[in-house]
Amino acid sequence: MTSQSSLLHFLIKKTAVSKPNHSDDIPCSSNITNNAEIESNTDTTNLTELTEMYDIGSYISTRISDDKLKYDLLKKLWQPHTSYNFPVVSKRKLKFQLSWITRFSWLVYSKKLEGAFCKMCVLFSNETSGNGNSVNVGALVNKPFINWKNALECFTTHSNTDYHKLSTLRAVEFVKIIENKTFDVATQVHSFKKAQVIENRLKLIPIIETIIFCGRLELVMRGHDDSGPIFNCEKDNNDGNFRALLRYRALSGDLTLKNHLMNSSGKSVYISPIIQNEIIQICGSLIQKEIVLKVNQSKFFSILADETCDISRIEQMSLCVRYIDNGFIREDFLEFVPIYDASGKGMAHTIIREIGKLGLKIENLIGQGYDGASAMSGLYSGVQKYIRDEIPHALYVHCAAHSLNSAI
Repeated sequence: MTSQSSLLHFLIKKTAVSKPNHSDDIPCSSNITNNAEIESNTDTTNLTELTEMYDIGSYISTRISDDKLKYDLLKKLWQPHTSYNFPVVSKRKLKFQLSWITRFSWLVYSKKLEGAFCKMCVLFSNETSGNGNSVNVGALVNKPFINWKNALECFTTHSNTDYHKLSTLRAVEFVKIIENKTFDVATQVHSFKKAQVIENRLKLIPIIETIIFCGRLELVMRGHDDSGPIFNCEKDNNDGNFRALLRYRALSGDLTLKNHLMNSSGKSVYISPIIQNEIIQICGSLIQKEIVLKVNQSKFFSILADETCDISRIEQMSLCVRYIDNGFIREDFLEFVPIYDASGKGMAHTIIREIGKLGLKIENLIGQGYDGASAMSGLYSGVQKYIRDEIPHALYVHCAAHSLNSAI
């Protein structure tokens, strides 16, 4: 009895008591037996739940949206032990053979439904198959297979069906995606689109650089005939500096540009006058944004404006800005603005509107510079007067260039 109590005290955590020899402090063997039975029952319950969770029979005619669960079912499905006692069917006492699972990798047994299933088709097939998806699938997919007499023949036939092959292909691709061995369709399409965007940008870069080159050197871009295939230009035909520079660049080793100019269709070469103008407009917009950023960083600025009539007889106002950048005075052109109201009030409204549209802060305008025309410099109805009504500290100064020209 002494050895038994010492052993029990070794297994069970001791508690501090005032009377160590009290009978309540020594657990009886019946309590230990009950605790062991409870733990055993709990383990049995957990094992049963786990078996049911990974039993393919629990997922018949069920669409599984959880990819992790679907992956676990493919990899961790319940398989009967070698000592498992399969139920006997018919008078011939036929039953499921465990060796079939080794022979057919897709074959699994359901303890819950007491029959065989194809795990690929259960998890990845549609409810119907065949031409037009009009043939309903049956045993091995929607209901358990128990015809053990013809099992091998039926299993072989099932392996050769189109819907089984499609389900197997889906399962293989699914596992590759989950294990990061390949990408899903959306990612592949996105990757292809991304690669196509990069390729198109590589094609456009030399075209944009050539346009910028012509702009920096103030070279005329177009010639007498700048249409047609760029490499079929006759020697006596002047197709312009732009096309000539592209041709020279392509023949000098730019293989990406050469391949683009030679193999692209006529509508996707991106060297037409329309495309040239769009690129020039984009470059102008970027330059304009950079100037506006510098002006806002310098804070205070002055506006210089003059208007003239273009070849289409539309009044155009040239708008420039004068500001200090890193200690140096700069004057930069901003844009041409069409004028439809040539009065002082109309042009003042246009200037104020364009300043706000460009992103310049109108409250930082401290100066105006125009010519001496009454519409611009008039004391009562000139542009400078209407602007000073809005911004009193925007002082007007007669344009020095105009004053010099008038003096000469």
